[in-house]
Amino acid sequence: MSWLNVKHAMHRSPWIRVPLMWPEPGLEDVEEAQSPEAWARFFAEGLWADFASEKPKPGEADLLTNILLMYALRAPAAFPDFEVFLHLPHPREIPLPAYVDLVEIEEGEDRATALRALTHADASYAIEPPIVEDFDSPHLGTGLRVLRYYQDQDEDSNEVHVGLRYAWRFEKGTEAADVLIILADPDAGRILRSLDDIDEFARTIRISPDEEVDTWKSS
Repeated sequence: MSWLNVKHAMHRSPWIRVPLMWPEPGLEDVEEAQSPEAWARFFAEGLWADFASEKPKPGEADLLTNILLMYALRAPAAFPDFEVFLHLPHPREIPLPAYVDLVEIEEGEDRATALRALTHADASYAIEPPIVEDFDSPHLGTGLRVLRYYQDQDEDSNEVHVGLRYAWRFEKGTEAADVLIILADPDAGRILRSLDDIDEFARTIRISPDEEVDTWKSS
């Protein structure tokens, strides 16, 4: 069997991985992996240290800690069991969550149909036809990248959101699964400004054989 390998994304700036369990299994000796509070403080202080020339104003470090804590507690619930990453290029930005996981293939569903469904390439709820493009990954081959605009589902809101999804089909021997990445934000500019970073992030995702799991956990 194989597994979703996000190791290389974990070491890519400006991305921060959110643990799905506290303390995170296998990291019992890592202080920031013991609780969401410790994790949020660690990354808030580290990010401000990366921008040492822009000293935080009073309260900004605590503000970022609280923002990261909120995402640590709430973001995983949006897509349970998905790996969660936050795109955060500057400590004064609002994090942009990205969700990654393997999706079981429904029996008899062909590749093209599955990838279009996963990426909402034919979404009837979009306010204009989604932008559907082939997207090449060095590890997963050619998949789809779909950008779409849609109205907030709240009846009292006219807010337009932007959604971005990537999907590939992984097939090796008797193994097969679809790989899905999901992002969405009410600020279209937030995603469009980050598109190069997101594309690079997407190209780091890979499927690895089981024998590499222990290596991943120890690194």
